[in-house]
Amino acid sequence: MIHSDAASPGAQLITEVARLFPSFLENPIDREFCQGTAAVVVIEPDGRIHGQIFGHDKSRGRVSFGLANRKLIQAWCTGYATGHFEKLVYAGQLDEGQFGVNRPDFIGWEGGVPFELADGSLLAAAFSGFPGASDIEILVRAAAAVPGLRVRSNGK
Repeated sequence: MIHSDAASPGAQLITEVARLFPSFLENPIDREFCQGTAAVVVIEPDGRIHGQIFGHDKSRGRVSFGLANRKLIQAWCTGYATGHFEKLVYAGQLDEGQFGVNRPDFIGWEGGVPFELADGSLLAAAFSGFPGASDIEILVRAAAAVPGLRVRSNGK
């Protein structure tokens, strides 16, 4: 069930991403890459899910949302940022089996980010539409405006 509570950290994060989205479109690389369409999703510690698709191209929106969802689920299951998790597994520093994520299911792309609330609980978020570094940047910049939310230290 998708639930919305405007006061929740996840909903606040989505609101901040929506506020920042137009400024990212000013970057020609991000604008060309996404062609005006992207998606953001969040899972709160209690399982509530929030999300938004940006743009009017439903086909591109479907793809962006699907990728964001895959990034989100992996970051939520593992507590590690997408891209970083895979590097740790392939370097032999983590056993993916303990997280219930198998190698054929790795997303591999950056943009899934684990955050912590003030109480240490996990809030996972993902963005898809821009190149990976910008996918992460929009989430991190948005999180800076949400009280008590910070990137989880292992989420590099």
